[in-house]
Amino acid sequence: MFSAADSSVRSSLAWFTLLAAAAILAPCGWAQESSKHASGPANPSELRVLDTSLIDKSIDPCENFYRFSCNGWFKRNPLPPDQTAYGRFTELYELNRLHLKQILEAAATSHPDSRNPNEQKIGDEYASCMDTAAINKLGLKPLQPELDRIAALESINDLPVELAHLHQTGVNAFFGMGSNQDFADASQVIGFYGGGGLGLPERDYYTRTDAKSVEQRKQYVDHVHKMFVLAGEPDAQAAKDADTVLALETRLAKASLTVTEQRDPQNLNHPTDVASFQKELPHFKLADYVGALHAPAAGKINDMEPKFFAEFNAILAVAPLDQVKTYLRWHLLHAYAGTSLPDSFDQENWNFYAHTLNGAEKQQERWKRCTSRIDHEMGEALGQVYVEKYFPPEDKVRALNMTVAIEQAMAKDIDSLEWMSADTKVKAKEKLHTVMNKIGYPDKWRDYSKLEILRGDALGNQERARAFEFARDLAKIGKPVDKAEWQMSPPTVNAYYDPQQNNVNFPAGYFQPPFFSDKEDDAANYGDMGSTIGHELTHGFDDEGRQFDKDGNLNDWWTKDDGQKFTDRAQCMVKQYDAIEAVPGVHLNGKLTLGENLADLGGLWLAWLAWLDKADVAHLDMNAKTDGYTPDQRFWVAYAQQWCTQTRPEQLRTQAQTNPHAPDEYRTNSVLQDLPEFAKSFNCKKDAKMVSATPCRIW
Repeated sequence: MFSAADSSVRSSLAWFTLLAAAAILAPCGWAQESSKHASGPANPSELRVLDTSLIDKSIDPCENFYRFSCNGWFKRNPLPPDQTAYGRFTELYELNRLHLKQILEAAATSHPDSRNPNEQKIGDEYASCMDTAAINKLGLKPLQPELDRIAALESINDLPVELAHLHQTGVNAFFGMGSNQDFADASQVIGFYGGGGLGLPERDYYTRTDAKSVEQRKQYVDHVHKMFVLAGEPDAQAAKDADTVLALETRLAKASLTVTEQRDPQNLNHPTDVASFQKELPHFKLADYVGALHAPAAGKINDMEPKFFAEFNAILAVAPLDQVKTYLRWHLLHAYAGTSLPDSFDQENWNFYAHTLNGAEKQQERWKRCTSRIDHEMGEALGQVYVEKYFPPEDKVRALNMTVAIEQAMAKDIDSLEWMSADTKVKAKEKLHTVMNKIGYPDKWRDYSKLEILRGDALGNQERARAFEFARDLAKIGKPVDKAEWQMSPPTVNAYYDPQQNNVNFPAGYFQPPFFSDKEDDAANYGDMGSTIGHELTHGFDDEGRQFDKDGNLNDWWTKDDGQKFTDRAQCMVKQYDAIEAVPGVHLNGKLTLGENLADLGGLWLAWLAWLDKADVAHLDMNAKTDGYTPDQRFWVAYAQQWCTQTRPEQLRTQAQTNPHAPDEYRTNSVLQDLPEFAKSFNCKKDAKMVSATPCRIW
């Protein structure tokens, strides 16, 4: 991915789709929860792909190009109190969210007879989400049937059916189950089972022994304690139950794959079948679980984490039923603690996850969170209206033309590689030429006709929306893959590459200033959006993507010698990013960020090559200056300015420990340090900080 998002909910295998797909930001989380100021988004007329007024000429570009390019933006954009991070992506995200708000308000207030079915659903869901008075008045009453189901469990034998019900409604308890393409045959969809059930961001939060991590675990227990009290438990019992949750989750965490291990598809590939998997879980009636989900009772599946499921089975053998109920109760409360439960739950949830872990100082305005919720629940119903208003056909043509230009540059680049053999080059170009380009929005819109949305039922709507999506996902099992399907909604400010489908996906919401504009020159557009397109293409050939062939199968198509050369060259980038201290005492994880770092460097290089081709055809005068900068300098500045971002130290810490994307300053400076072409453009000396003595390079 290219994102700043976060695949945090592992209660269904939708999280795996985004894990396998590489995005420009980070799957929808920290950066996508930002806004320009608490008062609203940027004026669209102020958003520029390249804005030389943001440049700080007091900074030597050869010493810190990020600060040279972005200091002016930082001065104009202090980090607002309701944000953990705010950057150029957030500027556009907030503008798009304002557009979505206008669509939703119109749908919510229009006469019922004038609305089509999708407008009824998005309008009534938005109105229900915004009605805090009704939500507060109802209290926990809408959730009581679910709490009663958990309380009614009489033995561990009852767990499979209840767990199936909870998973259908988005509760992240114990493990996740869903559909995904078969690693061995990407044309088919099978069932996938993966680890889950953690309330902290990832498994190492439970195991690290440094003082900060110990403190965060205590804060987490305190948060769970408070949530149980809000749900009506006596204080002493709530404290005991919070300790139970931590103890059980710690066992699950220790058996889980690390975030780094999850990046290697080989670690996730353990094909089996339903009958054999059942034998591995003697204390869990898999047939009851599968039957309650109406999922296939036989056939091939993938057990992504055998060690995790062995521990899950061991827990069920000894855990008292009351402790299991406590754990389920917590994850039920956690799953609905945002915009569906009263303000007290909403505020406490924000306090721990946004404030304590990531440093936000203020809760976001309600309309922003409700708008994002509808985009998540019914993204294509909302996106269909968005596209009609904000993504004209000519924008799609421009986006496709640039994508094709970058692909042509990549073909030439593959031919020029000295370290790759002719045999592997042939296979690499076959894969490149098979890439499917998806621009803007789906050719066929998703059908929400079976989803019931009732005005005034905020929690029930969320339950039904989650169940609808879960059922839609499971219905894919046993069927050929639908490569036309999208994993992001059209208004999303992000992009991704899917290695199992071998396609690049660029939502409509991304192709706007400050990333792309028909009013800008090619230097700016290729430095910015061109590098994004190159980034996604490079993901097909990064340390993860290169393991999949042109058809999306997990298949080693490299010669042994070329594979080793790739690994050796990639190790250069692992060391480069391992050395970066994001916050005092916390370094980046070079292995975790390797795929995104490779894509950043390779993508910018491809954009550079494609732009040079365009400049050559246009006979561009490379010495002519616009606003004081030559065309090549404008290319590099446009690249850097897309990453201008204010980030809180708490968020940087979380990002360094959990996110496959390096912080934005290093996505700028570290990449440019590896490109001699950049140093030449700004006449940087060999000993300058922006010039690496041992530059890394693969593509």
